[in-house]
Amino acid sequence: MISILSQALPHLRKEMGVSQTELANKVGVSRQMISLIERQLQPMTWTLFLAVVFFFKCNNDFDKGNKKFVKKYPNVVEQILLLERQMNTGEDRDDS
Repeated sequence: MISILSQALPHLRKEMGVSQTELANKVGVSRQMISLIERQLQPMTWTLFLAVVFFFKCNNDFDKGNKKFVKKYPNVVEQILLLERQMNTGEDRDDS
């Protein structure tokens, strides 16, 4: 899930109208770190992954989302919504 979000992050961010600086400020990292992650030069940590997911979920109607983005990256939307559901219900992820 982290690698999927890392690859899709620049597209998601642009489609939702969020700058690297704005995202970085909201999730507690530098703009340079966001840039490195988007260029696949730095791996995204689990903590940052959760922060990014919650940023987009809380600040945009991610369930409805941008239709072009959802069509282009359906796995990202599906995985983020699944993670949110599991966290809300306390379920464990089924890796089988």
